[in-house]
Amino acid sequence: MSDRVPVTGLSLAYALEGEALLAALSVRARPGERPQELLFDLGLLSSRDFALELAVLSGTPYLGLRGFLVDERLLLYLPLALALTERVCPLVLVGDSLKIASAFLEPDLTSVRARFPRLDLDIVLAPRDEIIEALRDVSYAAR
Repeated sequence: MSDRVPVTGLSLAYALEGEALLAALSVRARPGERPQELLFDLGLLSSRDFALELAVLSGTPYLGLRGFLVDERLLLYLPLALALTERVCPLVLVGDSLKIASAFLEPDLTSVRARFPRLDLDIVLAPRDEIIEALRDVSYAAR
């Protein structure tokens, strides 16, 4: 038996409407940003609510980062510029596994995987605003 929710005419209409909304937002989004980020910036969608909903729908763990301090040594694996661009934050390195908080399901971490092919990247979801705040603290400390 499949765990997938059956697609009805109404749910398909909402899905297509959602795709149309994201397509319209992508035209207005700043270069390099995902369309959902415009909704966050306009206050129409909370990045926390988005991350929680995404975690529930995908089965990916959720982690809040309020007050989290980034271990700057982890930026050797995940450079700050990439972290800011992809909305990801290194959390902890245990053995050959780097746990990373991400605001979105599939961040582009190909450069990290290419540089550290044996490193397992374990993704958890976190609110975009909390990721940016944690990374901002690191960038201010580096100055």
